[in-house]
Parts: sequence; C-alpha cells; structure tokens
Amino acid sequence: MQGIYSHIFYPSTLNELLNLKNKNPDAVVWSGGTGLMGKQKRKIPVIPDNIIQISKISELKKIRRTERYLEIGAGASINKILNVGQHVLPNALAQAMKLIKPSTIRNMATLGGHLCMPDKRLNLFSVMILMDVSLELKRAGGARWIQLTRFFNKNGKIQLKNNEILTRIRIPFGNWNWELFKSDGNPFFDTGQAISFCILAEIQKGIINDYRMVIGNSGKHTVRNIEMESLLIGKKLPLSLKESSFIVEKYKEWIKSQTMELTPFQRDRTIRFIYWILKELLP
Repeated sequence: MQGIYSHIFYPSTLNELLNLKNKNPDAVVWSGGTGLMGKQKRKIPVIPDNIIQISKISELKKIRRTERYLEIGAGASINKILNVGQHVLPNALAQAMKLIKPSTIRNMATLGGHLCMPDKRLNLFSVMILMDVSLELKRAGGARWIQLTRFFNKNGKIQLKNNEILTRIRIPFGNWNWELFKSDGNPFFDTGQAISFCILAEIQKGIINDYRMVIGNSGKHTVRNIEMESLLIGKKLPLSLKESSFIVEKYKEWIKSQTMELTPFQRDRTIRFIYWILKELLP
C-alpha cells in the first residue's frame, strides 16, 4: 500500500544504484521529487512504497562539453545546468529552463526527472525533441543510447526497462541562429489550457535552411508536422504577404484537424501564435 511508510534506499555510487534497481525493479528513482509531488493537492501526499534516492550520486550530476555536444548527467539540477552551461546552452532551452519557477524548484528539479514524467511531456521535453537529443540508459551490466524521439512509444509510454536508469542526456550543438520558446499555463494543473511552442531555425544569407516547430500540449504527446515545417524551408526572407497567407491557411487546416491532441482553447492559441510568428518574418 502506498502511504506514509516507504522503504528508501540511498546509494552513493552509480554502480550501487544500478544494482539496487536490478534487485528492486519496481522502485521509483527519486531526486528532487518535484514532478511526483508537484501535482498532488493532498495534505498528506501519496508516495511510492519503494524509493531510490539518487541525490548523493555525483556521477549523475556531471556536465561536460565537447566540440560536438553538451552532455548532462540526469541528476543535474536545472539551476546547475543554467549556471554551468549558460554560455553553451541552446537559447530556447535556456529560455524554457528559466520559466521553471521559483528558483527553489530549479534547485531541486533535475533534467532526468523532467524527461521521465510518465504522464506528461513537460516544456523541456518539447524543446529537446527538436534538437536530436540522445539518452544513455544504463542497467547493471550494460548500457544503450537511444534518441529522445524514441523514449516514448506511440501511446506515450516511457521506454525504460524495469532495471534501467536514465543516466546522461547528450545535446548536439546545432546551427540554430533563430530560437524561440513560449509557454502559457501550468502543465501540472491546467491540462486543457497549458500550451508551449518552440521554434528552431537556421537562417543564412536571408534563406531559411532549416525550420522546426513543436507544440507542447501538457499531455503524453507533443504535436509536430514535418510537412508543415517544409513550407518554410528554402524560403527567402522577408516573406511576401502571399507566401505568408498561404502558409497560415495550411497551418490553420492542420491545426483544426488536431482534435485528439489539442483542446479548442489550445488550437485557438496555436493559430494566434502562427500568425504572430509569420508577422515577425514579414517585411
């Protein structure tokens, strides 16, 4: 029974953690607990029967940079990532991280915990889904890397085996020189209204060489249409009024069809966002 009395393990090394998870596959890995506790409104919160507390494991808090990517330990707090990686973090990701408030929450919340929410794709996930991010999943005696796009199946179920732990997040450095992240509402509580938008673009000599956009709906999925993105790739800036009007109409058709993924409120906000973005690209 879930309740006040829980068995809590406190491993101090990564190997100890992996062995504990192997022996206790149903145990919940816990660092700051902001995701698990933040959505509860009870005076006495419900906590899992078995918890593996990872806050003492230094290996999971490391952040390093190479020429090609930024690699972040799954146990690194959001504030630590902002402080250590402030000059190399993609701008859209930094924007999304700074919107996690208050600062005391950013001190406790970890990137791994943010990505591993079983029933929600939170704002940082929406940003990183566009960045070709890969994840290291470890178990006692083995490890594998997978793309973030494959971390959840089509039904929104997390693709972690019972004895696996998310240990590292690898963010490649892109050529993005136009980045934007915006969000509205609380994804924990305003499930029908909370929404986020992220756009990454590479623009060289006035030509859009790459363009990516994702909509976060606070549920188990994000909403993205690569065919819609292709409407802008190769376009010369500034867009003409005719080009902009055509793209808006195509987007409106697609967004209105997303009745399973977006609420009427979210569809309306998305159309308004598209108008605003294209106005930014007009003469």
